[in-house]
Amino acid sequence: MACVYVFGAGASRDAGYPLASEMGSALFKYMLKSEDALFRKSAKFLLDTFGESSNIEDLISEIQSRIKKLENPRTADERDQRTGIGISSDRLSRALIKWFREIRKHPAPNYAIFADRIVQPRDVIITFNYDDSLERELKRSGKWDISRGYGIPLGDNDAASETLVLKLHGSVNWMISLFAGTPGGTLLVNPASSMGNLPIIHRTDLEFLGYETFSGRSYQNGGVLPCLILPGRNKEFFYDTTFGHEFEDFWDHLWSRAIEALRAADKVVICGYSLPGADQRARDLLFRRPRRETEIEIVSGNQSARIAGEFRRAGFSRVSAFSGEYFAAWCRANQSTQ
Repeated sequence: MACVYVFGAGASRDAGYPLASEMGSALFKYMLKSEDALFRKSAKFLLDTFGESSNIEDLISEIQSRIKKLENPRTADERDQRTGIGISSDRLSRALIKWFREIRKHPAPNYAIFADRIVQPRDVIITFNYDDSLERELKRSGKWDISRGYGIPLGDNDAASETLVLKLHGSVNWMISLFAGTPGGTLLVNPASSMGNLPIIHRTDLEFLGYETFSGRSYQNGGVLPCLILPGRNKEFFYDTTFGHEFEDFWDHLWSRAIEALRAADKVVICGYSLPGADQRARDLLFRRPRRETEIEIVSGNQSARIAGEFRRAGFSRVSAFSGEYFAAWCRANQSTQ
């Protein structure tokens, strides 16, 4: 039986990662204590401009809204403000990556149980989380390989991956290489694209996943950007550059792989994801793509009953909510039955 697991922040909380409702204030705290003076400067600028917000979705939404309002600045002050917000927003996402690299040093016991005793070959994990602690445990258990395990070709070999991890909002270990990593001089790259079509992986992140040697799309040199869809309420799955919308095909490819997996699934387990109304693309994916006879299990804390009701109203007949509510309890309850 093929199973699709859908992970949200509730599944990674026991590994030390924050919920969206906690992430804003915790990220500011990290930036203000950082040894990086630019992180501290940007945190102070954003706090002065927008105030403190515990919920990262509120903060990112405010940033996006302000940038849009200043799209055609009329004064030098507005131009400076737009530039400052843009720069600080970029540093916010870079700080998020460094912060998550610190958090991933913590043990992830529930991910380990899931990797060792629950997930099976041919299963697919659709995740809206940025962290890579899950992949580390899957790699350790021998059930996942980076070359093809993200649903995209990252390794030079064709090593098969027993399971697939589709990260529909990006990953802390993905980077976008600008102009193919060219440090300067003549650019022998696609003149219609500055980002290419696939992310690259930094050596530090490969080592964390357990790869001492790797041949493929790894960082060599040049400028990079985080490959993340930040958690605002208006998510855009592309990057607006002077060349137009870039990387849109990449995101569309990942989402199409998720559609394929859900259509083929006999069971879907939603772990720690609340299906917020702002995530319209995700809601369309989960409510419209599985077959109506697919078994649906909800493991999302106090949101489980609400989500189960939404699935029933959408026409699914085999819907249940896990009585233990949370991912850790669900892992303990299922580790001996798979």
